Amino acid sequence: MIERPAPQDYLDDLHAIGVTRLFLPHLSTRDRAAGIRRVRQELGRIRTELTLQRDGMDDGQALSAEEARRRAAPLNLLLLLHEQLVEEVGDLERSLSNGKPLPYSFDFGRFIFGDDATGEWFVGGQEQYDDWLKIQQFKQRLDALRMKGQPAREQLNGVRTELEALTAKRDKAQASIDGRQKRSFVLRRIGMLVVLIAASGTVGAHYWNSYRDFSLVAFGLAAACALLIPIVIANWKNPRTRTARRQRKLDQQILELKQEGLQYRQSYQPLELQIKALEVHYSRMMDTWEAARLVKNRLDSFIEEGQPLRERVESIRAELEALRPQRDKLLRKLENRRKRGALLRRMFLHMMMVLASGAVGFYFQYTGEPDYASVMYGLGAFCILLVPLAYIDWKNRSYKLESELRKLETRMLQLQTEGKQVMKRYHPIELQIKTLIAQYKRTRAGITNSQESQIPA
Repeated sequence: MIERPAPQDYLDDLHAIGVTRLFLPHLSTRDRAAGIRRVRQELGRIRTELTLQRDGMDDGQALSAEEARRRAAPLNLLLLLHEQLVEEVGDLERSLSNGKPLPYSFDFGRFIFGDDATGEWFVGGQEQYDDWLKIQQFKQRLDALRMKGQPAREQLNGVRTELEALTAKRDKAQASIDGRQKRSFVLRRIGMLVVLIAASGTVGAHYWNSYRDFSLVAFGLAAACALLIPIVIANWKNPRTRTARRQRKLDQQILELKQEGLQYRQSYQPLELQIKALEVHYSRMMDTWEAARLVKNRLDSFIEEGQPLRERVESIRAELEALRPQRDKLLRKLENRRKRGALLRRMFLHMMMVLASGAVGFYFQYTGEPDYASVMYGLGAFCILLVPLAYIDWKNRSYKLESELRKLETRMLQLQTEGKQVMKRYHPIELQIKTLIAQYKRTRAGITNSQESQIPA
């Protein structure tokens, strides 16, 4: 099996290319141009290798999206660094072609390090690498404490789950007892027994003469129901019911579980406090160490602030895009109606209809069809009356189109004015977002500016 290069090998190759040496002020123009061409070729080669290795990391295995992200995290970070280096070389070329001073020199980390389990990878110098090793040692200690406290935590969770189940049963039993203590509880049962007594007595009296045995059974049932009434009353007043006994047993079990949980809690509490203290300290170490996270937090706050403004700008643009075809359509209609021959064509059409109706009427009259001739003459007269009406309609229609066009243009003007006002508020935020994105990429890629500025070549 061919061994693939490690991420550190690619980072060493990026340093060996000598991108930062292109920014030295003592280089001649010829040497700098040759170096730029060579660096671009080497950067293209490394990008190809990084892309091929990242895309072939699955080895034919079906990986989840999270697992694929964790595996590709170091290569994606190197690709981000490669992108930033290409931008730096591009800025250098633009400065040289425009006759501007050389950009500031920069440097980037010598080490790439991270955690395969979480997919967090970083590029930094020796000091950052040493700090990362200290943080990992601290994290191992924290993980060891968590592992040590895992059995006690599982026991506490089991006790808590069992306690919740018993508490639910106890509450259900208490609700049943509370329901039994109400007067309506015994009244419903007494009422049901009274109804049975009345029904059984009625049946017994009805069948006394015809079915004596059946009648005696009915009277016996009525007597049994009558005897049950004092028993129901006595049982209602007696608190020593089965539900009450079950509740007392549940209370005893809950008390025992609470005592057991208290013992587990007392044994686990010192370890839990130590774990929490270490977690807070670890979180502070990560927050102060990772500069890119601070930039990302600022970036997220600006994005959140600009989100409503950006959505409003997009909605204004969408509405304007929808109104422009309507305005163009109205303009075409008005332009066609305002042409010199537009009204003449309509009048000519009406006159042709008048002449055609008169000619057809004359033909019917000549052939001896006076009824059809009258109809055609009437149609010709109607067309003559339509001539002034067509002129009036032509004028009114033009006014209506002009009114719709004015309303549409007024709405578009309002949207444009509102869009300009929103953009005045959003534009500074957008510039800040772009700046923070560039800063985040540089920080995430481990690029730092040199302390000394470059002088013009």
